[in-house]
Amino acid sequence: MNAKPQAEHAWLSQLAGEWIAEGECSMGPDQPPFKSTSKVKNRMLGELWLISEMEGETPGGTPCDCIMTLGYDPVESAYVGTFVVSMMTHLWPYRGVLD
Repeated sequence: MNAKPQAEHAWLSQLAGEWIAEGECSMGPDQPPFKSTSKVKNRMLGELWLISEMEGETPGGTPCDCIMTLGYDPVESAYVGTFVVSMMTHLWPYRGVLD
């Protein structure tokens, strides 16, 4: 089965490259927010999937690595993917749309 790339797959390709990601998350009502900076390397797997590898730190300063996949499922008319991080046992599934 050879799927043909669609415009949504081409949209993902613009994310390929090396990036610095900055983020902030709430650690609780009585704690200051955690600010993080991560190195991100994105590449396309063929023309259909984006593979993202990230290196960062936990709030405690421990290094952590993440891998994310993103693609587009034309049957579901949705972007789909997965996310795993080296400090958790959970596989996070993604499903969404652009608006």
